[in-house]
Amino acid sequence: MNQPYVIGFYGYSNSGKTTLILRLIEQLKKEKFVVGSIKQTDKPLGMDTPEKDTWKHKKAGADIVVFSSSLESTVLIPEPMKIQDVIEIMKNVKDLDIILVEGATDPLIPKIRIGLREERKNTVYTYDGDFNKLFKYIKQEIHTR
Repeated sequence: MNQPYVIGFYGYSNSGKTTLILRLIEQLKKEKFVVGSIKQTDKPLGMDTPEKDTWKHKKAGADIVVFSSSLESTVLIPEPMKIQDVIEIMKNVKDLDIILVEGATDPLIPKIRIGLREERKNTVYTYDGDFNKLFKYIKQEIHTR
């Protein structure tokens, strides 16, 4: 199994993180890379919908709930997880070339800073608006894995 390149992105709200990551995903897919993404937030949000069956399963005490249909499968774990554990789950589910982490805070994850936000530990790149230069950097990192 491949050891994916994991890279985080951080910046102030509305600094363009999501737009940049979407553009990266599209370009990586055009070049046939297998891409995973994580949206990390410090806001108390959940993906489950109150009163739906999965919500009821979780509320009843299930430690893990999976919604599976002919369209997709969604895993709900009703507790916060360390980002490294989330990455391990992703690596066990799909052979990925790269995992992009939006909102990365973990000091072990190399990160790209967007905008003038104070620099976080393990920042390896500050995005200056040159997408081609950033994409070249990321491709080089994927190929060194």
